Amino acid sequence: MNSTSKISAKALKDNRKIKVFLVFLVLTTIMWFLIALSKMHTSTAVFKIIYTNLPKDKLLQNKPSSELLLTLKGTGFSLLKFKIRKQKVTLSLGNVVKKGTAYYLLPNNQISELNAQIKGETEVVKVLSDSIFIDLGNNISKKIRVIPKVEIQFKLGYNLTEELKIIPDSVLISGPKKNLDSIIEISTNAIKLEDVFEHVNVELNLINPSKNKNVIISTKQVKINGEVDKFTEGKFILPVSIINIPKGVRVSPFPKEIDVFYQAGLSNFTKISKKDIVIVFDYQQYENDTLIKFLRPIVKQKSNYISSLKINPTQIEFLIQK
Repeated sequence: MNSTSKISAKALKDNRKIKVFLVFLVLTTIMWFLIALSKMHTSTAVFKIIYTNLPKDKLLQNKPSSELLLTLKGTGFSLLKFKIRKQKVTLSLGNVVKKGTAYYLLPNNQISELNAQIKGETEVVKVLSDSIFIDLGNNISKKIRVIPKVEIQFKLGYNLTEELKIIPDSVLISGPKKNLDSIIEISTNAIKLEDVFEHVNVELNLINPSKNKNVIISTKQVKINGEVDKFTEGKFILPVSIINIPKGVRVSPFPKEIDVFYQAGLSNFTKISKKDIVIVFDYQQYENDTLIKFLRPIVKQKSNYISSLKINPTQIEFLIQK
């Protein structure tokens, strides 16, 4: 019994000694670590790059390197934060160097600027990347027309009173010259309207004609407007008018009058008169080909309210007298 008690007491005493030793070991390690952190060290750290001061007439055609490896000098305490969390630094693209057709950034030439960004007792000693390739391109702008992809099926007897209006009818696109050179127009999303009898008023998104993300369009949408009206048919009888007849030549047409059938919206029908339509026959057609026996009509003028014209007859005979 006594021997058992002695063994237990000795084991307890040994456990205490071990605990005391471990406490001293931990404290010693902490003290050593703190002393080590308070001393000056040289180490490397990775930084995220933010690029600034891109020249106005240039753009980045591809994303350049996003990380920079720096050699830093400072106390262990000041260096520790750069190891725990990746910090950010900015590099100015105003300092790019051109070699041939390529552009490069030399980070070691910006060490003073880098040091100004890093607060505390840390100093940038060196940038381990000698150069960073920067894919710069010329940034240009040009105006291109908008092509609406609109298919309209009208209700019987209805139609547009004039061409569809696109607002805006052209847009400004900006981007790398090599991407813009082949672009001459831009299309909208396609839309199909059925059984239309009222005014057309829709907004459509524009489709970027380039897959390059650097190609920017001045607007994303356009408005498509169109006046729709019920149409009816009218008729005028007009005298035959022959132009470009040489001096000393008389031309007698057969027939001397033509029938002109036209279609127009009801709301504008009364605004149309004979003087709004000018149809002529050109004697030059005969002079260009003396074998022809007929002259074909040419519509020189018609009212904007008229959607379509039909002329009867479609050609006239003529007799030349010299």
